[in-house]
Amino acid sequence: MAVNGNDVGIYVEGSLIGCLTNATFSSSNEEIDVTCKDNDGARAILPGGQTAEITFEGYFDPAATYGFQDLVAINKNRTKVWVKMSYDGTDSLTITGYAYLNQIEWTGPLNAGSTFSGTFTIDGGWNYSIT
Repeated sequence: MAVNGNDVGIYVEGSLIGCLTNATFSSSNEEIDVTCKDNDGARAILPGGQTAEITFEGYFDPAATYGFQDLVAINKNRTKVWVKMSYDGTDSLTITGYAYLNQIEWTGPLNAGSTFSGTFTIDGGWNYSIT
């Protein structure tokens, strides 16, 4: 059964970020090139460093229990926080780690809802669990 994206949320220190419209986790592994001439130039690599990010988008709601105002404070104060992205259902997947909110944006377009977005960059390792 497919997962409904409405059931995927991002939590900061245990609090759900309110009024999100998108949540994305991405991770990438660096490659260390160890290609030698004596293997006819066939590419050989070793795994290098790993990076991970959790990005989000949402509508600005000043009444949200945990919202844009809280995120601005994290960004301004350069606070490292515990973040979790999870699906709350059967066979749920949860991704966690400590991160900095290194990018945040607030938009106020004409005749449209005010939005915000941002990127948590995970500092160190991240974990996942499937329950």
